Amino acid sequence: MQKAGTGWLFDQLQFHPDFWMPPVKQLHYLEHERTKTGTAEKFLRIARRNPVRRKMRLSHRREWDERDVAFLEQYVSYDGEPMDIEKYIALFRYKGDSLSGEINSGYSGLGEETIATLAQRLPNLKIFIILRDPVARGWSQVSMAYRNENFDVRLLDNPQRFEAWLKTFPAINKVAYPSRIVGRWLRAAPKLEVKHFFFELVANEPKEARRQILLFLGADPEKPSADLSPDHNRKSSDKKLELSDGIQMALIEHFADELRACARIFGGPAKAWATQYGV
Repeated sequence: MQKAGTGWLFDQLQFHPDFWMPPVKQLHYLEHERTKTGTAEKFLRIARRNPVRRKMRLSHRREWDERDVAFLEQYVSYDGEPMDIEKYIALFRYKGDSLSGEINSGYSGLGEETIATLAQRLPNLKIFIILRDPVARGWSQVSMAYRNENFDVRLLDNPQRFEAWLKTFPAINKVAYPSRIVGRWLRAAPKLEVKHFFFELVANEPKEARRQILLFLGADPEKPSADLSPDHNRKSSDKKLELSDGIQMALIEHFADELRACARIFGGPAKAWATQYGV
């Protein structure tokens, strides 16, 4: 889920020696009827520059090599073409013998037809999701919208207007409901390995979270991710809005049914979410 540790996860995998991760963290390829390659085009221009300037521009990413350039060139060649799962799969041939995949919060919103096709074409695919308390995750999403100048802070003065806005905010409505996301993947791809982890584990026990995720993916958790510690979080300094009681109540009311569903389906920390908010 977005705002549930995707940056942490990408860093742990991109620097792990068992993996080759695509140079673009989120392709969004499977989400669109026609391919949009703007980010890949920007990265390709950077990749073709001299190594010193490239390192300065991409200080938080591993050093790129010819596989990354080839990946970007192929992906850019798809621009404007219809989405094709075979073309998507072809991008990952550059991984060689390494493990690979994509970290993409937008795929939480994929339709069942696309999911079923993926499962049919890639029967050994492993899917996992990091689940986060919908209220806390939703507020983090709002804070990100604010940082990106896509949120009017005057809404915080009126909880009713804020809740009405929530119902129209795509990032909340499309990919913010864990029970719906996991249920849709399980319905469409019942034979795939689909697993969930909790954000609480990532936040409170990152070493254990890293170990469990790497084992699930078939990697060696004893191998370090370069010089990164398991608790490395380059987004820890992101500015967050102050959450008032009224706005929190609006979020709780908006997600009340989902909190109850998560407690019933996932148990564990999800039960604590419902209890904490009194639903």
